[in-house]
Amino acid sequence: MELPTKVKVYSQILGLQGLDGTLVAIRAEGCYELRLVSGGRLHLVLLPIEQTGIVFAEPEPEVQAELDIER
Repeated sequence: MELPTKVKVYSQILGLQGLDGTLVAIRAEGCYELRLVSGGRLHLVLLPIEQTGIVFAEPEPEVQAELDIER
């Protein structure tokens, strides 16, 4: 995973439900370092990993089956 990367953020602490943001780092202290826009301004936010959900904005590439199985 390359950082920074675009994510959607879910957090009960801040009442976020799918807010667009940028994951900057995953800190050893147990928190995500995120950039979020609120009120039209960019903010740096630290949220605990245990109470925060993130979904990567870019979907995983489709993997084609490499083997054809005959039955």
